[in-house]
Amino acid sequence: MRDIESELLQRIHDAMKKKGVTQSDFAKAYGKSRQAVNPYFAGRKSLLTETGKDLLEFLGVEIVLTEKET
Repeated sequence: MRDIESELLQRIHDAMKKKGVTQSDFAKAYGKSRQAVNPYFAGRKSLLTETGKDLLEFLGVEIVLTEKET
């Protein structure tokens, strides 16, 4: 997994914990099984997909790019 996806996954886990939601909650909200979404949460599938976009929308968060300090 690339560093950016690893960081994104960690932030998603943090947001889920803060909001008190689970993988199952997300799966139910989007008409999918928990088994179908688990690979995204486990880092086996990229979050840089429509499913990742749906997950960010579900959590009410967004990705913000900032200029890297050198």
